[in-house]
Amino acid sequence: MKHLTLIENLIFYMLLLLAIFLILKAIPGESGTIFRSKHDLSYLSQRAIAKGGVGAMNGVTYNDYGEVCVYCHTPHGSSDVAPLWNHALPNTSGYSMYRSTTIDTSIPSAPDGVSLACLSCHDGTVAVDSITNPPNTTWIDTGVHYRMSRETSGESCGKCHTPQGELAGLYGAHDATVKYLTKNLADDHPVSMSYPTVLQDPKFNIPPGTGIFPNGIRLFSGKVQCASCHDPHNPDEQNLEGRDPFLRTSKRDSSLCMTCHIK
Repeated sequence: MKHLTLIENLIFYMLLLLAIFLILKAIPGESGTIFRSKHDLSYLSQRAIAKGGVGAMNGVTYNDYGEVCVYCHTPHGSSDVAPLWNHALPNTSGYSMYRSTTIDTSIPSAPDGVSLACLSCHDGTVAVDSITNPPNTTWIDTGVHYRMSRETSGESCGKCHTPQGELAGLYGAHDATVKYLTKNLADDHPVSMSYPTVLQDPKFNIPPGTGIFPNGIRLFSGKVQCASCHDPHNPDEQNLEGRDPFLRTSKRDSSLCMTCHIK
């Protein structure tokens, strides 16, 4: 009887550990949801505090609207660059696009479509809280509206989040330089380019009729855009699904690249 009790206890604790694991796996921000991820701007201060820093971002450096989706989406008066788009868009002049003699398809002089939506934060010319339709819920205008810029003064995230910033390293501020794309896209993968046809370049895989490859990599109206490889709503920040944060699929063994490129 005593031996049976030990077995029962063992089973109980194994089930308890399994339940805890499933609960932790479902915590927002871990995988498969924008909630509590880096794109959840209403939660950034809490993230910083949880990692040993201070909550000195939303409510201080930009408006905390108290909602997740509103920084990008609105049900009324939206832009058509992305579904129900609510964020202010950058001026399309002044971009330097990727150029190469090996490209056989067309690249515009400036990004368009969903790439322009991504760049409305990441090129550093528009404040992250600059939106068309603020929510009707209670929120306070901080009067300070920071941009994702490498500048080390003014209303720029680079003031803290660059190695050269005025407050760099204080309060656990991390280096976010890689996220500041600027308007110089010449050193990034080309975006807003038409996907090559077989006649233009036979070293590209033919996409399905839907424009969506089996692993989730997709085209937008026949074009390669930022969101072709990146899923802003599905972070997988803990890499639980074997892919790096905000990628649609794993890049291990160049599998992401070889979705389109034949090597």
